[in-house]
Amino acid sequence: MDPRTARFLAWPFALAAAALHFASEWWVEPLTWQLDPAAVGLIAWLAVGAAGILVPLGGYLLLTRNARRRPATFEVDGRVHRFTAPTAPAWVGPWSIVVGWLTGGLVTVERVPGEDRVRLADTGAVLVVSLVVVAFVLVFIGVVLWSDRPRMVLDPQGVTVRGLFRRTTVRWDRLVPGGPPGSDTRVLVLAEIPDPPGPRAVPRTLPVGRAHVDPVFLAGAVRHYVTAAEHRPAIGTPAELDRLRAALAP
Repeated sequence: MDPRTARFLAWPFALAAAALHFASEWWVEPLTWQLDPAAVGLIAWLAVGAAGILVPLGGYLLLTRNARRRPATFEVDGRVHRFTAPTAPAWVGPWSIVVGWLTGGLVTVERVPGEDRVRLADTGAVLVVSLVVVAFVLVFIGVVLWSDRPRMVLDPQGVTVRGLFRRTTVRWDRLVPGGPPGSDTRVLVLAEIPDPPGPRAVPRTLPVGRAHVDPVFLAGAVRHYVTAAEHRPAIGTPAELDRLRAALAP
């Protein structure tokens, strides 16, 4: 299974988590009101609620266990000469399911007076707003999964992180050779030449933990292109990716 398929697969699991959360409040919670003592009902309700998130999440993690491994390579986008690392399903998949489950609890319901059942809350505009919010969040999850954001891009000019709402680029010729260390899976700490130039480099942090690429390989690629300027024009070609992987293999 490729990373994109694994990422898109998170959406039906997120919808399932939302449906299970709503079902636990609509059907299961009223049943627990009939249990005695009340503590037993509370425990049963908590157990069902936990299953509503753990079952979809566990199913997704099981189906995508191989696709979630971060590879020591990039994807080649030869049309615009760049290497890319798409959004990591290991990050966006589980979070989408968690947000979906939370969304399922946003529909306003209330207990029917004198009965052990619930109904949609008779609150007029509040109920409508809650349904609109639920629909919007679930659609937004699908849009995020489809958009492939955030992702990492290496091109002949520099390295870029394209997030949902912002884009951060650092040019190769603005980086000081020797970094980053490549030990952190969440960020790349780069040393950038200040503008105007000064006696000390300025630390620059790029959030890369959400990119589907091995962090050690990514750090090595950045170090390589900072020093090997002659290879930058070839970024985005299969031959250059093969050469880069061979150079970083040790």
